[in-house]
Amino acid sequence: MAMLQGQRAVVTGGGSGIGRATAKRFASEGARVCVADLNGEAAESVAKEIGEAGGEAFAISTDVTSVEANDAMVAAVIERFGGVDVAYLNAGIAIGSTILDGDIDVWNNVLAVNLSGVFYGLRAVAPAMIEGGGGSIVITASVAGLRGGAGMPSYYATKHGVVGLMKAAATEFAEHQIRVNAVCPGVIDTPILGPVHGVKEITEGILSKGHLLGRVGQAPEVAALVTFLASDQSGFITGAAYPIDGGMTAAIGIGGDPADIDPETATLLEKMLQRD
Repeated sequence: MAMLQGQRAVVTGGGSGIGRATAKRFASEGARVCVADLNGEAAESVAKEIGEAGGEAFAISTDVTSVEANDAMVAAVIERFGGVDVAYLNAGIAIGSTILDGDIDVWNNVLAVNLSGVFYGLRAVAPAMIEGGGGSIVITASVAGLRGGAGMPSYYATKHGVVGLMKAAATEFAEHQIRVNAVCPGVIDTPILGPVHGVKEITEGILSKGHLLGRVGQAPEVAALVTFLASDQSGFITGAAYPIDGGMTAAIGIGGDPADIDPETATLLEKMLQRD
């Protein structure tokens, strides 16, 4: 039997990248899927892909920074599918900045999406799961939630916060048979990389050198782990943060000398850290 046969699932940030890959994987494993994304057209496109492949999905435009939007998202899933069994709280952004010179608005924006958005999502989906007798929640953290770095303090802070929030939710929801876990991807070649997405000179070059396996990851690889954590096959797992990072958290400093980065690559990397 498929891993998620008959499960009713919602995926935030489902319009692209890891969210898109996971929504499609959920559907291929038998789940009925709500594809939620701030970009409604992107969400519609993914839902259409799922339908054309023989699955069942619908799309909804959702701003995860809004309590009301999260509640409306869950209400739509209940209206369409009758309940919620699985939630993948994946929506997130990354914007380059610094502590001393960074824009306060950048800090507040990243916190609103990456941390408050997850908190609001948990508050929205948990009551529906309690009503249904349990469920599984998976949250996207990052290797940035397990180690530090320069250039994106808001991202590191929120992803560390997400790991702590996941553990708090796992503790609070355990009595209701709701499991909560997090995935911590390394560099994954998705649109969040901005202008370097799909640029092999970078994804197979400088960005690959920070991973023991010598390459960046691909969205379907993360989707496979999320699907396992969402399914009953991980029924004795909760409160855990799983690196899926090609070895980034196992060893530090195996990459090349930053001085070897050519000017064109350096410019692209700078633009990447300015994405939103």
